[in-house]
Amino acid sequence: MNFISFKFKCTPEQSEILIAILSEKNFEGFQEEQNCLTAYISSSEKISEELIQQIGAFVINFPSPDIIPDKNWNEEWESKITPIEINDLVLIRTEFHRVEKKFPFEIIIQPKMSFGTGHHATTHMMIELMMEIKNDFKDASVFDFGAGTGILSIMAEQLGAKEILSIDNEEWAYENMIENFARNKSVKCIPELSDKPPATENKFDIILANINRNVILEFLPALKQTLKPLGIIFCSGFLPEDEIVIMQTAEKLNLKFSTRKFRENWMALVFKNTSTNT
Repeated sequence: MNFISFKFKCTPEQSEILIAILSEKNFEGFQEEQNCLTAYISSSEKISEELIQQIGAFVINFPSPDIIPDKNWNEEWESKITPIEINDLVLIRTEFHRVEKKFPFEIIIQPKMSFGTGHHATTHMMIELMMEIKNDFKDASVFDFGAGTGILSIMAEQLGAKEILSIDNEEWAYENMIENFARNKSVKCIPELSDKPPATENKFDIILANINRNVILEFLPALKQTLKPLGIIFCSGFLPEDEIVIMQTAEKLNLKFSTRKFRENWMALVFKNTSTNT
């Protein structure tokens, strides 16, 4: 598979807007740099005039595409990705990074087009929040909805989860998950190619949903259905201005707000299921 990249000239604020819009339009990876954002999408996807006009409304020009052969993707990432350290507790690195010091938790990721290398603010916040209540993961059943590289699933297993169902609707993400689970010896992570939560009730102690605003709003009722009473759901992938509508939707579902986190104009929310039954 070949990919197309678009290098947008933009401010950091415009970059956040672009990621929010493009992540809902089948763009599968982003690289943020100073005053520009490179967005990646499969060459089989069509760029609609409607999308170009939507981006133009924010005074951002839609650039000409560059073709990136799939075989060069890892080389592209290896030239740009650096190790991520989270609060001196978690190290996220690729296999080619040299380890400078020991961390309590270490995750090895070899990303392809998957969104979730630890560099993006939403992934970083999700891991921070997971670490804040790490004891809740011990012997927990976990559902990672839109798992991407599988990084959050791997983190959940390292925190003591007994079983993690990790799904994504993109085949490249599903394949990347399998590879990364093997790299980290994550035997309790179960990868699945799917676009919706499983049809089950009261199964999961914890749900991880690092996707985007629209998907969270669409599937929050179904996710709640799979959550055990007093279960916890982590949500991210949206902007602060989306908080009200997500909070309202959660409240109608008897999901009680627990905590929030902000990073680089992105937001994460944590809720607890207060229902005694579904």
